[in-house]
Amino acid sequence: MRLLSYLVLALLFASCSRYQDVVLHEITDAELISMNAKSIALRIDARIENPNGFRIHVEEPDVDLFLNDRYIGKALLDSALVIDKKATAVYPVYMHADLAGGPLVAMLITSALSGEVKVGAKGSAAGRSGALKKRFPFEVSQVISLRD
Repeated sequence: MRLLSYLVLALLFASCSRYQDVVLHEITDAELISMNAKSIALRIDARIENPNGFRIHVEEPDVDLFLNDRYIGKALLDSALVIDKKATAVYPVYMHADLAGGPLVAMLITSALSGEVKVGAKGSAAGRSGALKKRFPFEVSQVISLRD
């Protein structure tokens, strides 16, 4: 019985060593859901590849959000994100942030007059599958038209 326990543990650790990194290929679309002087909400459609044979739950994001290359605050995920196993797919990522940095009113007016805003996100998130957990860094930016 003891040998069986050791064998099961060895198999679990062996399967963990075959973990392959999840790849953020591109941002296919971005939508500004709402923006005012205190907060911003947006949806980003991201093409993500998971080469692993298990689903990955994204959690504990640490994301700095930028508008027109200026830091504005920490972004929070609005809904759970689960990446399918052995798949490359486009996932909608809903997030919001309470605006914390810079002359926000001037930035909002400039964006409204130009008709577009550059939204950027930089940070890391943890991916979890069962007991296996790993952080992965990312950096993305997208210009969003405000005229649509």
